[in-house]
Amino acid sequence: MKTIEFLRSVLGDGGCYCVFAANAATDKRVQKFYDSLEAVAKAADHFDADGFDVYFGLGSLREAGSRKKENVASLKSLFLDLDCGPSKEYPDQQQAVQALRKFVGELNLPKPMLINSGRGVHVYWPLTKPAPLVEWLTVAERLKKVCAERGLLADPAVTADAARILRPPNTHNYKGDPPLPVERIGVTEPVPVELSAFMQSLGAELKPVNTQIDLGPDALQEALAANKESVFKSIVSKTLNGRGCAQLKNVWENQNTISEPLWRAGLSIAKFCKDATVAAVKISEQHQGYDHDEMQRKLSEIKGPYTCQKFDELNPNVCGECPFKGKIKSPITLGQKIKEASGPVEIKAKSMLGGPVEKTFSIPVFPRPYFRGETGGVYLRTVNKEGDPEEIVVYQNDLYVTRRLRDAELGEVIAFCLHLPRDGVREFTVPLTSVTSRDEFRKNMSMHGVAVFGIKPLEALMAYTQRWIEELQATNTADEAHRQFGWVDDDIMEEFVLGDKLITGNDIRYNPPSSKTGGMLEAFIERGEKDAIVSNLEFYNRPDWEMHQFIIGMSYGTVLMPFTGINSLGVHLVSQTGFGKTTTSKAALSIWGDPELLILQKNDTQNSRMNRGELYHNLLLVSDEMTNLNTLQMSEYAYALSGGRQKNRLAQSGNTERARGKPWRLLALSSANTSAWDILSREKAEPKAEMQRLLELKVPQKLVDPRLKRHADELLKAIERNYGWLAVEYVQWVINNRENAEALVLDAQRRIDAAAGLASENRFWSAGCATVIAGLIIAKQLGHVNYDVKAVFDWLVAELRERKAFVDDVGSSVQETLSNYIAEHYNNVLMIDSNEDLRGAGENENGLDDLVRPEAVPRGQLVARYEPDTNKLFLLPKPLKEWSADHQLNYTSLTNELRDKLGAKRTKMRITKGTKLNMPAVWVLELTFKMDIVDEGSED
Repeated sequence: MKTIEFLRSVLGDGGCYCVFAANAATDKRVQKFYDSLEAVAKAADHFDADGFDVYFGLGSLREAGSRKKENVASLKSLFLDLDCGPSKEYPDQQQAVQALRKFVGELNLPKPMLINSGRGVHVYWPLTKPAPLVEWLTVAERLKKVCAERGLLADPAVTADAARILRPPNTHNYKGDPPLPVERIGVTEPVPVELSAFMQSLGAELKPVNTQIDLGPDALQEALAANKESVFKSIVSKTLNGRGCAQLKNVWENQNTISEPLWRAGLSIAKFCKDATVAAVKISEQHQGYDHDEMQRKLSEIKGPYTCQKFDELNPNVCGECPFKGKIKSPITLGQKIKEASGPVEIKAKSMLGGPVEKTFSIPVFPRPYFRGETGGVYLRTVNKEGDPEEIVVYQNDLYVTRRLRDAELGEVIAFCLHLPRDGVREFTVPLTSVTSRDEFRKNMSMHGVAVFGIKPLEALMAYTQRWIEELQATNTADEAHRQFGWVDDDIMEEFVLGDKLITGNDIRYNPPSSKTGGMLEAFIERGEKDAIVSNLEFYNRPDWEMHQFIIGMSYGTVLMPFTGINSLGVHLVSQTGFGKTTTSKAALSIWGDPELLILQKNDTQNSRMNRGELYHNLLLVSDEMTNLNTLQMSEYAYALSGGRQKNRLAQSGNTERARGKPWRLLALSSANTSAWDILSREKAEPKAEMQRLLELKVPQKLVDPRLKRHADELLKAIERNYGWLAVEYVQWVINNRENAEALVLDAQRRIDAAAGLASENRFWSAGCATVIAGLIIAKQLGHVNYDVKAVFDWLVAELRERKAFVDDVGSSVQETLSNYIAEHYNNVLMIDSNEDLRGAGENENGLDDLVRPEAVPRGQLVARYEPDTNKLFLLPKPLKEWSADHQLNYTSLTNELRDKLGAKRTKMRITKGTKLNMPAVWVLELTFKMDIVDEGSED
């Protein structure tokens, strides 16, 4: 297809046309306007031959000089741009065309015309006749929406852009080496389509529109215009140096001879400049009949700055040689500059993380040569080749770097703050490694809502970011990115991290997300009302509900654990349905944030549970319905909690250890319908160590009240709508009263130990329960709860006494342990009398030595020898040691008890003595052990 044929199919006759050409090698750009399609085709050929990338405007223009949307009269095609390439929406043109065919087929659209742009694919649907701009926009916007809905990855910035330029066929794409041809794909000629019919295929009707509507500037342009001001002095300076407006020069130099309308035109420019008062006098005072009051009267009548066209009408034959002809609408734009914000600015806005309350954000002074516009936005001030100041829009909204951070996994990261006019303020971080890579920078910024199109604007934004980093590196040290919530330092307890808040004794500062905390910031956004949270907690202020109140107290007490020197205490609730374990747990978590996000569920893994423990650091760790754990998993849970650290793992990047956080110091609450202590006892002969780390509380049946279900359901809804408002007040009290808080914990621990008879082995119970009592005392002082803390204390002491007595009785005696071992290995014990040795006597009818009992012939591994006539038992050490390890028994302790309580001694003997097996003597444990062996056929 010839270029002229293509242009005729997609452009209407009449009007003015634009050709834009760019030569990357010489950094030269040309934009020209033509009044015929033939001239456009010739210009395309000419520029292409000279090595330029050639583009044509899709819209027919009203007049030359501008291809902006406001100057577009009509369009004769609908179009799409499908980007192709390794980092683009489609890997190659084939896949892009396949997606397009599917899209066209599903909507029964006419076949489009396709142009290979060198890398991507341009798609055109020629129209039967040129469409007025407003009608065309209606259909183009619909097309853009349908593409998004149907998953066709067309560039959304192109589809409805009336001022768009694209490549004509029969030219070249010079952005590669060698240059790639821009050419037609396929040979089928497209059938022009009616605009209304196309709209119907898109599932909508084309309603009549008023083609006389003034589209006016878009929202972005209005926002940028709000930052602009004009300075008359700058206009005059340029004018007198030959780079300004000849009409204004005439007004300035010939004040005595110019006509009154022309003088009024000059005043119209002066009036709307920043220095209006001085400017109006300067272009009036040299008139011999100058009258100040008359000038003021004239000024009051002027409604706006006169246009270039108006000046030309008043004084013809002056504007013809103006270098700005067709480029500006009024001479006032020659003095335009951006109004600069003076100093740091504080504004109130909502955080895009959510929450109903506005925060105060301090927008700093940007590093030079960048500056903030008076109403927002990032601008760069430079000097052009004529020596005039030039101001460039880097980004239309406020965007700035707040700090540098060190992240243990990502290295140095940069914290940004983005202000959006409708959405609020978004705070986010980007790794420094991404800031220095164009593709990674674009992806990261786009992910957080910073929309930048085109390589030059992207590079301008990268340069701006680099300038911020240089400024901060010269003036500030990088902060540590907090990878855990809770106390920044458990020993000092002066700063507390909660979501995006860094809480101090009298302030709340912004805490940028780290690679670990970023995904959980949303959980700590306040919602609802503080009084509603207090009301929810008051629901548990009932007689005999001390266990519920204890759970609420755990949420307060958990942040006091650093005072105890113990890493953690796990509390496990056992009850049937009806106690409200989940609802009470969520009420406790609502003190800090969104309970639905903070609570761990039944299907969460052990690794994820410990990961949360590290992340929460000092916050209550709640695991709901933790029922399906086996003995090993429950034991690991108890030990991991008390150890305060996750197990070590290798990082994904190589043979290096994964970065771990500081040890946690917290309270952990788990709940289930089964007993954790029972699970531990299934395969462990001595589960006491875990029991001391995991305090189990059984809910009395009297607390399981089905009649409260309706109230509990309503309470749960209220809890999920109100949370997070009590945390800051509580933490700040602890910071400002640290010594008093520590004294409360230590006093509570002393009184609990004395009343419940706790000893050193009960140190986990003692420490954890003390923080709960102290936490409730503080919460009551703050008005968060109104519980009878003494009643909770008395209930707790009674529970601890009972649980202590239970644990003290747990564990097998050495006699029982040995019996269990023999019972499990009965078929592996050689039973033989010792009083005679008949090894030479031959075999009986069963083929056995007469002294070996037929039912006691060892099968498989031999673990022991038992002599019924002497009650002597000889134990082989190795099998006993393996069995002890399997049952998590200490082998050394077991053998010591066998020695001390059963008289075991270490001796050497042939374990198969008296049989035909001639094995050498080995070391064994010899002891007296009575086993009742019943003869087969006896009455017993």
